[in-house]
Amino acid sequence: MENQGRTGHVFSIDVEDWYQGIEIPMDQWEGFERRVKVSMEDLLNLMARYDVTATCFVLGKVAEEHPELVRRIHEAGHEIATHGYSHEKVYNLSPGRFRRELRHSIELIQDLTGERVLGHRAPYFTITEDSLWALDILREEGILYDSSIHPVFNYRYGIPNADRQPSVIESEDGAQMLEVPVATYPLPAPLPDANVPCGGGAYLRIYPYRLQRWLLKRIEECGDHISVYVHPWEVDPEHPKIDLPFRVSATHYWNLDSTLSKLERLFRDFTFRPYRDVFASELEALSV
Repeated sequence: MENQGRTGHVFSIDVEDWYQGIEIPMDQWEGFERRVKVSMEDLLNLMARYDVTATCFVLGKVAEEHPELVRRIHEAGHEIATHGYSHEKVYNLSPGRFRRELRHSIELIQDLTGERVLGHRAPYFTITEDSLWALDILREEGILYDSSIHPVFNYRYGIPNADRQPSVIESEDGAQMLEVPVATYPLPAPLPDANVPCGGGAYLRIYPYRLQRWLLKRIEECGDHISVYVHPWEVDPEHPKIDLPFRVSATHYWNLDSTLSKLERLFRDFTFRPYRDVFASELEALSV
């Protein structure tokens, strides 16, 4: 898909609490300290300072427990999309459960905002080769764009040879939906399917900011779209530390005290808007 006069890139937030993003089942969440409101307030204040408007993919369970937070995000002018309900990996769900959770999360958000939910991002980017069936369900349930397919190698997610740039996906019955991956930098041949992840999250915390900026600037100079994301707990170095498998804890707790300052530099160096604005013409065409 060519850049058709779009201005700006997308900044998004996967709105979940710290314990919801570390593979703890939902039936074990009771008793964990809730911190999502505090960390989201820091992000909302930073975005307001730099006139950044974002897309917030809100977990259904968060909307259920913190309706006032959803209203606060909406009143600040940010787009609210769905992050599912239980934060379970999509490929661990049956199609029936995925549909039920998707519907429930959409209803929760739309009841709070009064606006249609246009977009979806799967927990852990887990629309993979094993769960492509989810794309048809998303479109059937009225979703116009998805940002769940990550064109990288990762032990939890990824379709390495997927499109790096926004593309229209068409189902067997002809229904269409826009897929917008987060940013990756393509390595040159002989590694044609190897992309360097640089769309935020742990990578924003792991990379030195100069490297992060260099990768994004190279993508921008090619005329390509950039999507960058974070989680609220990534700006909260005080959230509880618990025993986790090493490959989870090694990234979850890495360099949390750097995130806000790196985001501040990012907001100075790039222009960010929500998916609904950057892709307004494409979404309007898909909604017909």
